[in-house]
Amino acid sequence: MSTPPPLPVHDLENPPEAPFWTRGDASSRRVFIVPVSPPSSFVAFGALWPADLVEVLFIAQGKVEEHLGAFVERMAREDARVELCVWPPLPKEFVAQYATVPPYEGHEYEPPPGTPVRGAAADARVDPYSRLRGEPLWAGGDASSRYTYLAPLSDSSQFLALGVTRPSDEVVFAAKGSLVEDLGALIAHALSEQSFVELHARPPLPSEVLGRYLGPPPQVNTTR
Repeated sequence: MSTPPPLPVHDLENPPEAPFWTRGDASSRRVFIVPVSPPSSFVAFGALWPADLVEVLFIAQGKVEEHLGAFVERMAREDARVELCVWPPLPKEFVAQYATVPPYEGHEYEPPPGTPVRGAAADARVDPYSRLRGEPLWAGGDASSRYTYLAPLSDSSQFLALGVTRPSDEVVFAAKGSLVEDLGALIAHALSEQSFVELHARPPLPSEVLGRYLGPPPQVNTTR
């Protein structure tokens, strides 16, 4: 039996000029973006989905601040549905070849039963990012203390952004938005105000702080 060719792994520092997608169409192209360690980076899996046997076509790796917004926009132009999730609906052994996915609330994962492990629901007090466009995100403070934490939500087409001042863990702004319509703009907005931008499975904040903006973590399968 012939060995299948290795998957293309794209370093987004030098993205390909040719399209990522050579097969499928808008109904089957899915991109699963996952947080990894370190949180300044991300990994994306491009797959044909749904199908009896999911077929991964490529892997993309890049930096959150430099590449994530442009990558999401390019995937939309190439007619792919983009999802941000804690864990993609792929076998654990496969994902582990390409990404060190951080634990979620201290748990490791079993392979999900066909759907991505998503984030928690945003609280009603989290504003749409559209209300913050064109407005200052930080009123003051030392730029070296500004961090913008991005995280998956229960709607995997959206993201949560929390602007945090460290080390006090004061949340300066909380917003949610569409991956395709808002993520690139939010990252550029945060960088223009000299904030670091990181992607986390769940933002590294005390539970009493995070609970003001997110619901409880979803139930996930854990290793025993």
